[in-house]
Amino acid sequence: MAEQDWIIDNDWDDQDRRQYERYSTEFYLSVYEKEKSLPLGQVVDISLGGLQLVSSEPIPVNQQMHLWMDVSMESGRHEKIVFEAVTVWSGQNEDDDDDDSYNTGLQFINLSAEALDSLQGVIDDLSA
Repeated sequence: MAEQDWIIDNDWDDQDRRQYERYSTEFYLSVYEKEKSLPLGQVVDISLGGLQLVSSEPIPVNQQMHLWMDVSMESGRHEKIVFEAVTVWSGQNEDDDDDDSYNTGLQFINLSAEALDSLQGVIDDLSA
């Protein structure tokens, strides 16, 4: 895959980027592709608008995906959240010394009421 196929310039201003408050995950929330049940990556931070994922492979931009997240938190919350998302940006992880991981921004789309409630519960636990 050519670099230009998965990386884009992000011309969003700070207001567009920060519509939702983000919460860092001090533990790993794993995200999987729904149809294949293959691990896609680990959540770095999350908001009601989307999440940042770290993965071992680049994820193409503008790709709509059906995913699920395995939630297992110190508070005792254990659940599976099914959702759709679209990739809005992707790039090589600059914090990784080996340059073998990628960060990707996913925006939630078509969230069900159940998924939204579950995400709010995760965020409530993270902000406590």
